[in-house]
Amino acid sequence: MKHIIISILALAALAGCSKSESGNVPLGDDVPIVLNAGIAAASIASDSRAVVETGTAFTAGVAGWETSGVPAYGNAAEWYTTADITASTDVKSAVLKDPQTYDANNGVKTYMKAWQPAGAPANGAVTFSNTDGTVDVLLAGPISGSKNDNTGKVLHFAHKSTQLKFKVVADASLAAGTTIRKISVLNAELPTGIDLTADAVTYAAVATLDVPGIPADKEISTTAAVVGEPVMIRPMRGNTVTLRIETSSATFERVTATIDDDTNFVEGKAYTITLTFKQQSLSLTATVAEWTRGSGSAEVE
Repeated sequence: MKHIIISILALAALAGCSKSESGNVPLGDDVPIVLNAGIAAASIASDSRAVVETGTAFTAGVAGWETSGVPAYGNAAEWYTTADITASTDVKSAVLKDPQTYDANNGVKTYMKAWQPAGAPANGAVTFSNTDGTVDVLLAGPISGSKNDNTGKVLHFAHKSTQLKFKVVADASLAAGTTIRKISVLNAELPTGIDLTADAVTYAAVATLDVPGIPADKEISTTAAVVGEPVMIRPMRGNTVTLRIETSSATFERVTATIDDDTNFVEGKAYTITLTFKQQSLSLTATVAEWTRGSGSAEVE
């Protein structure tokens, strides 16, 4: 599982404010919620514009629910804002677009969740447009804090879909100049929302997904090369995915690709599928039927 780590630190010492000897913040002193962000080296994905990697900037939606009891994430959040984050192995500032503070009553906790792509929640859900499979859904939380419990808060962002990336390579028999035109994933389900009450992704109906970003003139060479953009889909049961592939010389209607190691596709895991192309040839065999034997008779007058 890949985890992006975002530390939630509440600075209790403001200019002109003082703490009591017990370390508690006096009533009436606001304690801001301040974000710092970092990404663990093991969480870094590469070769993708959609997947978070070192140096990648993304905007996370962040919301807070305040209660002295059990939070109800299906209810409207007390606040919602965004934070622009740049992935880095070093912790860096990620300031909330709209500054927030903990409740003045220390008995009231703020429960926070965050997600990418950003979008305001409604009725416990976030929805977003995703027609080409390039949306990388990240979800973090919940964490909680209060006026006097405001340090050491960490949001762990996790990738919630399966990533598929494709490479093509030519067998020595493939005719020079053969190009890849289209790769389609059959029976794919694209993420289109987040259910905050269940901490789960919601998906569109099963459909065929054409891998975006494949140039029409991409020649298949004897050196394996990535084609198209990585796509994020619902993890599938079983260890195979069915593809439809078009080249400049042939169309392959149902190609079965089998993944290594896993018995099912795993959430938060990226799979690179290498397609090896061989020259398609016409093979003929023939049989010759024996003459049918007959008999006859005639009378000669």
